[in-house]
Amino acid sequence: MGFKTDREFLRNITVGAIGTRQVAKLLNAAGFRIIELERTAISNKLWMTKIKRLRVPDLLCLHSGTRIESRAKGTLKVTMSHAIKNADRAWDKGLRDKDLVAFIKCYDQDGHWEPADTVCLFRVSDMRATQDVAGLSQMKSAAEGNEIQLTWPSTIPKQAGHVEAIEPDKIKTVLASGRRQSYKLISKKKGGVKCILTPYVNVGDVFVGDEQVIASVMPELVELAAPDCDQYDFIADLEEDDHETVYAASKALGYLPELKSQSEQPLRTVMNDDSNPLLQLEAASALARLGINDGWDGIASAAKSDRDDVKMEAVLILGELPGQKPLGMMKEIAANTSSPSELRAACAWAMGEHSYDLLQTPLLDLIADDDEDVATHAIVSASRLITDDNIADVLAQIGDNAKKSAGIARSVVLSSSNPVPIIVNAIENTDGASRNWLIYLLARLGIQKSEAYVRDNANHLLSELDFFWKYHEENWTNRLDVADQLDFLTAQYL
Repeated sequence: MGFKTDREFLRNITVGAIGTRQVAKLLNAAGFRIIELERTAISNKLWMTKIKRLRVPDLLCLHSGTRIESRAKGTLKVTMSHAIKNADRAWDKGLRDKDLVAFIKCYDQDGHWEPADTVCLFRVSDMRATQDVAGLSQMKSAAEGNEIQLTWPSTIPKQAGHVEAIEPDKIKTVLASGRRQSYKLISKKKGGVKCILTPYVNVGDVFVGDEQVIASVMPELVELAAPDCDQYDFIADLEEDDHETVYAASKALGYLPELKSQSEQPLRTVMNDDSNPLLQLEAASALARLGINDGWDGIASAAKSDRDDVKMEAVLILGELPGQKPLGMMKEIAANTSSPSELRAACAWAMGEHSYDLLQTPLLDLIADDDEDVATHAIVSASRLITDDNIADVLAQIGDNAKKSAGIARSVVLSSSNPVPIIVNAIENTDGASRNWLIYLLARLGIQKSEAYVRDNANHLLSELDFFWKYHEENWTNRLDVADQLDFLTAQYL
């Protein structure tokens, strides 16, 4: 078919986001000053609104100006997506020779992805110089961008081991299992082209299986250490014609308050005069982050743009900025029912990504919104802000409004709080619809989380809970995968 399911696509971007977060963590530990450059590089949230962003790398070092493209895979390979006929989707778009590409392995741990502690770094100039020997994959479908995969010949041992000897044509190793394994350094590609790999290990070196490149066609594996250099001149980059460079400079300067006095006016120039509204918005974001009011005005203006993608980008930026000001702006957008549905949903989602006081947000009201896209985003977002400290106030809003009560109950179930004692106490002190919803919530929390406390402190409630636990929670047909399959099969009867 060629079309990926939403779940498969979510899996792929989840692996990418988790791997990129780990790359950033490892680089920062090595002395870099890393920020996210490509918005959403460290997020797996899917939005339907398509934003025509620039093609920029995932990460940026605030000190050296180095851009880093991150590639995380379940099976480690030195590979990049590439569009032959579209320069804007070339593998090295937005990368300069001195920039880096990071490759990292991620492990599937029962549906949860865990990144490796090893990252393999290559310089873009070296990858460009050896691109002619990179193997080409079959072109992807139109649904996947008509791209190919470029794969640079590399040696990645499947098992851990140590290097026994390095000869001109091979690396000899002893694997952890005790088996001896040799890896060729010279091979031939189709057409008789000789491919020579450079070893990155020495005799006696220990290597990790599945996550370490021990040889490749690139002349060197870049050391995981921040370069010793002066502060990169992002201000000068604001005057470049290249949009990717102006974007990177604008974003970086928002995180460099020590340069505020020099960067303020050049950023204003980009915000007011650039022809690209997304570049204008990024400069406004930088000014706002530096505490300059004109920046907030620029974001507010973008949020009212005629272009849906610009409005959406403005909301995503508000979700990144700290403080009460962006919360107030998001409240206003979310309350406007004439705004696009996904724009309001994005506001609800962003509120959950900050350590806001839940009760200062409109999330518990948005849970009952007539727009179910907004309401479901509010349910998940609120779940992230529910704590043991505010759970009593949250439960107090459960009552006669069935839609709101159902949404709050689901938020509590999804939260990391321990609400059982508070729920039991509330049940004993209320009646009517509120009590029914609280009993339902206690049951939905499940036997493992609720039963022991109820048995010890409110044994008389067990009779009301047992039936639900036995015939609903433990009913195999209620599992999401089974329910989805039943719905799919039912639809096949005409």
